[in-house]
Amino acid sequence: MANVGKDLALISAGSPQNFNAMTIMYGAVGMIWSKNAYFSFIKPERYTFDFIQANDFFTVSYFPKEFNKIHKIFGFKSGRDMDKIAATGITPEFLDNAITFKEANEFFLCKKIYFKQMDKNFEPADVVAKYSDPKDIIFGESHYALIGEIEQHVIR
Repeated sequence: MANVGKDLALISAGSPQNFNAMTIMYGAVGMIWSKNAYFSFIKPERYTFDFIQANDFFTVSYFPKEFNKIHKIFGFKSGRDMDKIAATGITPEFLDNAITFKEANEFFLCKKIYFKQMDKNFEPADVVAKYSDPKDIIFGESHYALIGEIEQHVIR
C-alpha cells in the first residue's frame, strides 16, 4: 500500500480525448463531513490545475518503485509543452469519470467536493520564505486545497 504523503503519485483529470497528469507528493487520506477523502494541494500555475478545475472527478495513482523515473517528466515538465505520456511510455486507463494508468499498482478515484485557494496570510513564515520565487512554477501563487470523496480505492 502507498505511503500517502510520502510516496510520489500522479494526479490526473480530464476525458479520454483531453487529460493531463502531474506528480504530487502533498496529500493525505482521512475523513471530512462523514466522507472518506483524499486531500491534495495544487498550484494554479500547473497545467493539470485546469483539468482539476473543469472536471468533477480526479484520480491519484501510485506506481511500483521501478516507475519513479516518470516523475522527472510529470513533476518538472508541462503538458502544455510536451506529450508526457509518450515521453514516459505509461498507458492511460480510462475509467467512467477519470483516468488512471495501467502500470499503477494502486489508485484512488475521487469526486471533487472542495477546491479553494489557500490564504497566503495564514501560511507559516518559514514556508513563505522558502517558497517565494515567482519565477519558479511551484513557488508562485498559493496552493489550492483539493478534497475528493474517495469513490474507489483499488490495489492491484
